[in-house]
Amino acid sequence: MARVETADVVVAPDEPGTTTVLLRNVSELVDGLVIHPVDPLPWLVVTHEEAHLLPGESRTVVVTFATRPGILAVAQRLVLDLVVRSCVDATKATPVQVALTVPRAGPPPTLTARPALLQLADADEGVVTLSFDNRSANFPRHYRLAVHDPQDVVRARFVPPQVDVPPGESVDVSVRVTAPAATPGSEVTRQLTLTGVADEGQVSTSVTLVQRTAAPPPHVPVVLRMEPGRLRSENGKAVRFELVVDNRAGREAAAVTLEGRDPAHQVTLSFVESRLVVPAGRAARVPGRARTPAPPPGTTRSHPFVVVANDGTADVEVPGVLEAVARPAPIGTARLWVEPQTLVTQRRHGAYLVHVDNRRGRDPLQVQLSGADELGTARLAFTPAVIVVPGGQVGTVRVAVDSATPPAGTSSSRRLRISASDGREAVETEAVLSQSTPDRRPVAKRWLVVLGAVLAGLGALLPWLGRMVDPQAIVWVASSAFEGDREAIAFTATVGSTVLVLVLALLMLIGLNGSNGRGIRFAALLMVLVALTAGILGTPGGGLALVLLGAVLGFVGGVLARSRPPGGR
Repeated sequence: MARVETADVVVAPDEPGTTTVLLRNVSELVDGLVIHPVDPLPWLVVTHEEAHLLPGESRTVVVTFATRPGILAVAQRLVLDLVVRSCVDATKATPVQVALTVPRAGPPPTLTARPALLQLADADEGVVTLSFDNRSANFPRHYRLAVHDPQDVVRARFVPPQVDVPPGESVDVSVRVTAPAATPGSEVTRQLTLTGVADEGQVSTSVTLVQRTAAPPPHVPVVLRMEPGRLRSENGKAVRFELVVDNRAGREAAAVTLEGRDPAHQVTLSFVESRLVVPAGRAARVPGRARTPAPPPGTTRSHPFVVVANDGTADVEVPGVLEAVARPAPIGTARLWVEPQTLVTQRRHGAYLVHVDNRRGRDPLQVQLSGADELGTARLAFTPAVIVVPGGQVGTVRVAVDSATPPAGTSSSRRLRISASDGREAVETEAVLSQSTPDRRPVAKRWLVVLGAVLAGLGALLPWLGRMVDPQAIVWVASSAFEGDREAIAFTATVGSTVLVLVLALLMLIGLNGSNGRGIRFAALLMVLVALTAGILGTPGGGLALVLLGAVLGFVGGVLARSRPPGGR
C-alpha cells in the first residue's frame, strides 16, 4: 500500500519540490517499489529514494519533482497521477495523486525597435518593428501599445493595437509612424518613445526619427499647343479643336485652369474641361469649341484670340485665329426659267411652270414669287406663292395668267416679268404671252349669203313647182297683160319676179368674191323691191316670204363683209 503525506508540491525552475510517500510491503516477499507518473510530462523529472522493503515493513520515501534542464516549465497548477508499482509483480500497483504548482518566474520582457534610427526622405510615413522578448519568463504578458514624442505631433498605428506575449517566446508588432513632413529643403529629428503598458508595469524603447525633405524643384510651366492653330467657321457654326496641355517637362502634377480671351469680344471659347490636373511627364488633350457670329453673306472675317492656361503660378498663352466665312446667300446663285418661254393661246387664261434652280446652292432657299406684265393689266397667280428649295435641287411653281383677249381677228403679245425674292435680293426672268382672237364674221357672211340666196331661189321657184309652162301661153299672157288683163298681169309679174329673184340671188353669190359686200347688199335690196312689187301685182305670196327672208339674210351677210375691226386689215 502507499499514501502521500504532502499532496501539494511547488516546483520552481531553479528549486525542485518534494513530498513524502508512506510505503508498506504487504506481501510475504522482499520487494522493491517504484514510483513514476502515469503520463510523464516532458518538462518534469520525478525521482525518489530507494524503496526495498521486507515483508510487512513500512517506510517513508522522499519523492523529488524537478524541471528538466533546457525545457521551460510554464507557470501552472496541475494534478499529477502517480503509481507505486511492485518490482516483483508488475501487476501490483497503487495509484496516488500529487498537486503540482509551478510559480511564475522570470524577468520582465525586453522591448527593442528595428530600426532604432528611422530616416524618411521626402516622406511623412515609415514603419518600425517592435519586438517583445519574453523567452526568460514562464508566464504570458499582455500589453497595450502607445507612442509619444515631445512635440506630440507623431501618430502611430499598431498592428495589432494590443499584443499578447506567450511565455518563453518573442512577438513582433508592426508600427506605422506618421509625422508632419519637414519644410522643403530642411531636416527634422524627433525622439519617439514606444511603450507597452501592462498591469504589472510597462516596457519602453526609443526610436530616433529623422525626416529630410528635398528642396522643391524649379517650377516648369506647362506648354500649350492648339491643333489646328487656325480655325475656319462657316455660317456661324461652332468649330472643334484640341488644346494640348504638355507637362512632360514638369516635375510635378500641374493643376491647370483654362480660359479664352478675345479683345474684340467676337469669339466664344468653351472647353470640355476648364479645370484639369496633368501629371508630371504627361500631356493631356482637351477638346474645345470656338464660335463667332456669321459675317454678311459672301464675306470673310478673321478674329484673333488667345487661350490662357493658369497653373497657380503663371499664365501660359497660345494664340489662335478664327476665320469666319459666310457662304453667298442661296439667292445669289439661284436661277429662274419659265416653261414655256412663249405661250401662244386664243384663250383668256394660260399657265406657265416657273422653275427655281438652287442646284448651285448648298443651303435651302426660301423665296416668294411675284410677277406682272408690261401693260399692267394681266393677273398672275402663283401656286404656291412661297417655296422652299433644298440645296442642290430645283423647285417648280405653277403660274396662272388671266389676261383679256384682243379684238376678234387681231393678236397681241406682252412680256411677263417674274421674280423670286428672299426678302433681301431677287432674281428675275421673262416670258412672252401671245394671244389672238379668230374673226368668225367671214364665215358667218358666207353662210348667210349662201343661205339667203338659196332661200330666195326656193321662194322664187315655189309658185312654179308642179306646173307645166307653155311658151306660146306665155306670149299670149304677155299680150293680155299689155291689154290690161289683171290675171295676165299677175302671171306676168310672177314670171318676171321669179327671173329677177334668181338673177339677184346669183348676183349675191357672185358678191362673195368682193371685198366690201356692196354688191351683196345692192342685190338684196333689189330682191326686196322685186318681191314687194310682185306682191302688189298679184303674185302668189307662198314664195314671197322665203324671198324676203333670203334677202334679209343676204343683206346681213353683206353688212358683215363690210365691217372690219378697228385696225384690222
